[in-house]
Amino acid sequence: MSRASWLGHPLTVLALVVLVVNDHLLKYTWPGLVTGKLSDVAGLILLPAVLDLALRRPAVSIAVTGAGFALVKATATGAWLASEAWTLVWGPSVVLADPTDLLTLPALYVAWWASRHPVPTGRTVVVLLTPAAVLAITATSPAQPYVPPMAFATEVRDGAIIVELKSDERFVSRAYLTRDGVTWEEWTSAVRSSPTPSSCAGDRCLRVVPGRLKVEESTGGGAWTTAWELSPEVQDRLVRAYPPDEPEDLQPVESLSVSAIPGLVVVANGADGVAVRDASGTWRRIGIKDYQLDPAATVPTDAPGRYDTALPQNALFIGVVVGLFALATGIRTLGFIVGVAVGWVAAWFWLAPRAEFHDIVSGGYAPPLYPDVKVLALALILPVAAFALMMFFAVLARPPLWILPVGLATAGLTWLVIMAPFAAWSVGWVPAYAQATVLAVVLSTVVGASAAWVTGRYSTPRPHSLGQRPGP
Repeated sequence: MSRASWLGHPLTVLALVVLVVNDHLLKYTWPGLVTGKLSDVAGLILLPAVLDLALRRPAVSIAVTGAGFALVKATATGAWLASEAWTLVWGPSVVLADPTDLLTLPALYVAWWASRHPVPTGRTVVVLLTPAAVLAITATSPAQPYVPPMAFATEVRDGAIIVELKSDERFVSRAYLTRDGVTWEEWTSAVRSSPTPSSCAGDRCLRVVPGRLKVEESTGGGAWTTAWELSPEVQDRLVRAYPPDEPEDLQPVESLSVSAIPGLVVVANGADGVAVRDASGTWRRIGIKDYQLDPAATVPTDAPGRYDTALPQNALFIGVVVGLFALATGIRTLGFIVGVAVGWVAAWFWLAPRAEFHDIVSGGYAPPLYPDVKVLALALILPVAAFALMMFFAVLARPPLWILPVGLATAGLTWLVIMAPFAAWSVGWVPAYAQATVLAVVLSTVVGASAAWVTGRYSTPRPHSLGQRPGP
C-alpha cells in the first residue's frame, strides 16, 4: 500500500473539505471563536499528510507540523515569518500570533491515527487531492479587505457640529468638529455613534430622505420642501465610485444623518462624504480620503460612472463560453463536447473573477520571474488540450467551414453586447446600473441562443471527397 494513501484517508479528505468551507464561507457568515479554531484543527489534520508526500516519514511530518504551528502561534517572530511567506505567494496577508490556538494541537493525534490506518487510494485520486490540499492550506489567512470609510453620523455639540467617520467594526471610527464647515478639527472625546435623521436650528428643521441623497426643510412648522438633493441617476453612479475589495462591503451612498446650527448644516452621506450648507445658503460636497474630510476627494457629479474593473475580463469569459457552446451545438460529437468542456475550464482558469491561479502565473502576487512551475504547466496544458481535442474531433465530424468563424464572431459579439450597456450607463445614456445589467443579460442571451440555433440547424456535415468511403 502506498504511503500516499494517507492523503486519501476519509479523515484527511474531511479536513480538506472543512478547511475550504470554513475559510471561504463560514468565517464570513459566522465570524468568531468556533470558526477561527476550526481552521486550525482542519489544517493540523491535513498538513502532515501533504508534507508526507515529500518527507515520506509520518512521524517527522507530524512533528514538523506541530513545531511550526507552535512557533507561528506562540511567538511574534513566527507570526511575522508566516505573514511574509503568505504575502510572497498570495499578496498582502496577516498571520497573528495567538497562544490560545495551541489548544488545537491535539488534532495532530487525528493525523497520526489516519497515518497509521491508511486506506487504498489510486494514483489519480492522489493527483487530484494534492493540488487541492496545497491550495486549501496556503490560501488561508488573507489580509483584511479594504472597506471604504463613510460619514456615518452627525451631532450638535457646544455650538458646533461633529461628524463621525467609520468603515466597519474592524476599524476605529474617527470624528471631526466644525463650526463653519470649512475647518475641521479631530474630536477625540466620546461621540453618540448613531445617525440623527432630523435636526432643528431655531424655527428651521431639516430631515434626510431614506435611500436618497436628499434633505428636506421645514420653516415654522410648514410644509417640507427640498433643501438639497442629487438625482437618482447621479447617486447610482456615485454608489460605485467607492469600490471595496469585496462586493459585500459596498458602503451606502445616501443621506444618513443631518445636524444644524444657526448658519450651518452638515449632512452625512455615507461613502460620498458630507454635504455642507454655509451661512450664505450655498451647498457643497466634501469627500473622504485617508479617514479625513478632503474637498479634493470629492467625486464630481458629472464624472463617468465607474463599473467593476473586472467586468471586461468577466465579459470575455462569458463570450468564450457562449462561443464554444455555439460550436458544440453545431459539432455534436462526444469528443468535441469534451474538448469544449476542457475549453470552458481553461477559460475559467485564465478569465474568471478573482482567479488566484492566474494571478500567480501572471505575476500579480508572486514575483514574475519565479512563477509556480506546476501552475504554469497546467495553465498552458488546459488550452492546448482543449484546442487539440476540438480540432481532432472537428476533422472527424467534418462540419461546414463557416462553423469556426461563427463561433469566433459569437464570442466577440457576446463580449460587445455585455460591455455596451455598461459603457452607456457610464456616460449617462442608461439611467441605472441595474438596467445596464438587465440589458447585458438579455442581449447576450439573444446572441448566444441565436448562434446556437443557426449552428444547430444548418451545420450539415460536409460530404467526403470522391473515392473516399463515408464513415459508419
